[in-house]
Amino acid sequence: MQTIPAIEQFKSLKASDKIAQGLAVLRQALRRGDIDPDGLDRVGRLLVRHKEDLPKQPAPLRVLIVGQCTTTWLVPALTAVAWGRGRACDVRDGGYDNVIQDLAAQQTPPDVVIVLPWHQRLLGGGSSGGDRPTQQRVDDELPLLRQAWESVRKMGSRLVQIGYDWENFGAAGHHLSAREGGSVCTVRKVNETIRSALPEGAFFVDLEQISGEIGRRAFYDPRGYHWTKQPFSRLGVARLCDHLWAAIRALTTGPKKVLVLDLDNTLWGGVVGELGPLGVALGDNPEGESFRAFQKQIRGLAARGIVLAACSKNNPQDAREVFEKNTDMVLKLTDFAAFEASWDAKPIAIERIAKTLRLGLDSFVFFDDNPAEREHVLQMLPDVEVVPVPTDPADYVRALHAGLWFEAAAVTEADKARVEQYRQENERRQAEEAAGSVEAYLETLQMVADVRDLDESDMERAVQLLGKTNQFNLTTRRHTAEAVRKMLSRKGAFGITLRLADKFGDAGLVSLVLAVPDPEAGPSTLRLDTWLMSCRVIARTTEEFLMNHVVKKAAALGYKRVIGDFFPTAKNELVRNFYDRMGYKVESEESDGSRRYTVNVADYSVHPSPIQYKS
Repeated sequence: MQTIPAIEQFKSLKASDKIAQGLAVLRQALRRGDIDPDGLDRVGRLLVRHKEDLPKQPAPLRVLIVGQCTTTWLVPALTAVAWGRGRACDVRDGGYDNVIQDLAAQQTPPDVVIVLPWHQRLLGGGSSGGDRPTQQRVDDELPLLRQAWESVRKMGSRLVQIGYDWENFGAAGHHLSAREGGSVCTVRKVNETIRSALPEGAFFVDLEQISGEIGRRAFYDPRGYHWTKQPFSRLGVARLCDHLWAAIRALTTGPKKVLVLDLDNTLWGGVVGELGPLGVALGDNPEGESFRAFQKQIRGLAARGIVLAACSKNNPQDAREVFEKNTDMVLKLTDFAAFEASWDAKPIAIERIAKTLRLGLDSFVFFDDNPAEREHVLQMLPDVEVVPVPTDPADYVRALHAGLWFEAAAVTEADKARVEQYRQENERRQAEEAAGSVEAYLETLQMVADVRDLDESDMERAVQLLGKTNQFNLTTRRHTAEAVRKMLSRKGAFGITLRLADKFGDAGLVSLVLAVPDPEAGPSTLRLDTWLMSCRVIARTTEEFLMNHVVKKAAALGYKRVIGDFFPTAKNELVRNFYDRMGYKVESEESDGSRRYTVNVADYSVHPSPIQYKS
């Protein structure tokens, strides 16, 4: 491990007044996996001390940890894990077993609240579980948790609820502890009860699964608990924080969207250019079965909406022939939204894939068996997550899941349809290249928009878009479902969703507008709180069509003026001049580039668009 060099290099750069470079060094060490659990705590403490030096855009996520055990060690570790994933976090914790009081004391609502229960009451102060019936012990836990959840809801924060766990089987032994009244049975029952009772939009972190993954003897530290009421070992803290960050990411921005895969010795054994499409290892032998098992896992990710892209240093025809001719292949060419086979450097090829898919590089995860290629991408594309791939393909599945890149709070029907939508997008690009002009191309698409008022049937998808849309997002406000409902309950407020279909297929729900009355800005004034859109439908006049609809609706509701804000982020440069294009005028501008725009409804000029309303 390279813990000491990374920390020493940070200190040296800090002494030379190069703090940003020092922070970058720490991030790279974390990305490479060069920091061991002890070092994670040290790096985290450095980051906590230097939180004022962390990037201000995007604003650091405010995270509060409250628990029935000591949570102090989780603060620096979670800070470090998040920084390794490219996000600054201001992590704080409450006191020992002071959950409700800590939540009530919050002056500024955190973005995310983590609730960590402990089993001292559930198991009756001992591993045997006490004399209370199992269901009674389970029922006794729920009031405290429900009270905590209600506090989180009122603050408008997102909730990460950690489950219960058992540390040992206790006096009942292996067999009896899993039966009624045993500690294992009780923990599993309370976890299932919590899962069923959790409020909408919460994320459940299954502590029993996590500790079982690495072994409870390694995960827990009984001595530490007896001395400080801190139950986790350093390794346990590190692994738990990996899961906590995955939960936070799932709730705030969503999972990673794209898995970029090498081909030779990654999807199959051997080099196709040397062995031919039928000579690579994929058959009924230990090596071939390992690659097929890996492909099955990848296909499972694609089925729930993770976009696949191939990136191989290969002759294009050689790379494709394995998919076309080898019947042992699990994955097919149609499973890939982008296919890059060339002799260009991998970072260049990945950037082309990002351009093709119209997605930011921070949506990408790269899996390649070659350590030199991984290092090249690590150095050249700091936003791309790089999987540390083991040498044995039998361990590929484990490596793919270890990073928790694709953890999601929920999977919607829109997610499942994503791969097909990217296939359709490829067809659209081909049609655009064949058209004589942009206008002619747009006319041939035969686009139809289904514009609806936002209701409960679309709430899950709307909140998902609010959490993960970065590029076409004018304000990047991350509203929860509860916050959206509260906003829309105001008289004169409305939410609009837009689905777009054309002759190639249905793109699904691609745009969301949330608008509220703003009497402080003037009488009869409507403020566009949120406007976001999927990058897949940019430059197809979707935004012009929807703006026409919004202003028309504002007029029908009696509004005389519409105002909208643009708040710049590192990702939304694309829409900096959106309101200018829509004919709005700048009303005010701040030093950070934020602007407020306005238009009089009577003066608004309708923008031309070939999109038609769905009949």
